[in-house]
Amino acid sequence: MNIVIIEDEPLAAEKLVNYITRFDANANVEKICDKVADVIAFFQTEPTVDLIFSDIELLDGQVFSAFDEVDLPCPVIFTTSYNAFWTQAFDNQGIAYLLKPFTYKRFTSAMTNYESLKANLNQTKQLIQNQSKKRYKSRFLLKHVDAVTILNVEDVVCIRAASGILSAYDNAGNHHLLSSNSMSKLEAELNPDHFFRLNRSDIVNIHFITSYENYGKETLAVNLSHINDPLITSKTRTSEFKKWLAG
Repeated sequence: MNIVIIEDEPLAAEKLVNYITRFDANANVEKICDKVADVIAFFQTEPTVDLIFSDIELLDGQVFSAFDEVDLPCPVIFTTSYNAFWTQAFDNQGIAYLLKPFTYKRFTSAMTNYESLKANLNQTKQLIQNQSKKRYKSRFLLKHVDAVTILNVEDVVCIRAASGILSAYDNAGNHHLLSSNSMSKLEAELNPDHFFRLNRSDIVNIHFITSYENYGKETLAVNLSHINDPLITSKTRTSEFKKWLAG
């Protein structure tokens, strides 16, 4: 955790450093600023900062004048001898307001509040990321005369198209007719980390590729487990296939 202290009283700054290292031995005090000008200059460098401890009255003015000039990258815990700046503090990303002299117990309460807010923010970010991730097909439903069976995508060695009919070949050596008749649509539904379209007619699963070898000047013969004959890359896809396979 990278921390910046904005404080013009050396003893107060030293006390904060002691409290911080006592609370978290791995915390890093990146910078101590004692002037408005120093605050502006430092944050204009766009540093990586997780938390700010800030006094309000500094040697050359109020810290709010500095905050008006920069984009704060993180929450602020205000430390001050004055109780008249609550509103301005919480308008400037304040999450706690510590009146001097404050105890270590009061300090830990503010830090606990920060950690709780950080945890909630991380959970929210993760939720947004999960929701934004595309959901790829995980199974095929295979329709029969009197039943529907399930073929898990992870068990599919390859998918082949012939005369407008798509078939999935599984790791048990069986092949299954698929209801889809569009290779391009099916390609878009499969996870590109696992599946690659070698040519107009063949999509392969990376987990079943055993080897490949030169087949022509610009094509490759790709060998798959559970499939007797190699599948051939198209000239336009050979280079991309090698990059995909290398990760």
